Amino acid sequence: MSTVDSWFDTLTPEQQELLRRLRELILTNAPEAKEEIKWGQPCYSQHKLFAYLAKAKGHVTLGFQQGAHLADPLGLLDGEGKDMRAIRFPLGAAIDEAGCVVLIKAAVAFDLKRLCAASEPRAKPA
Repeated sequence: MSTVDSWFDTLTPEQQELLRRLRELILTNAPEAKEEIKWGQPCYSQHKLFAYLAKAKGHVTLGFQQGAHLADPLGLLDGEGKDMRAIRFPLGAAIDEAGCVVLIKAAVAFDLKRLCAASEPRAKPA
């Protein structure tokens, strides 16, 4: 059993229901993602961290490390910081799975874009 599985074992049934489905959406739509516990919660990365899951007493969160840079046509993301955005699901709420999948795929694409930009040779100043 992984430490991520152990984290899920600590959740209430309501938290487990939502977070297990969100985990499945991430792992299905980002099959190359590395899943590990960081900062006490499941985090997902390929080149860099792109998503995380979090629990709270009355809701759960699907967060995106670079969410401010993602197109969000359905207006699902909350937050005002420079980079991070999140979707908060009250316990017992339905998950907009299609909307989450769009954002997960966009986060993975943004991560890949950052990797490609970092590996491009830089032009020498004239």
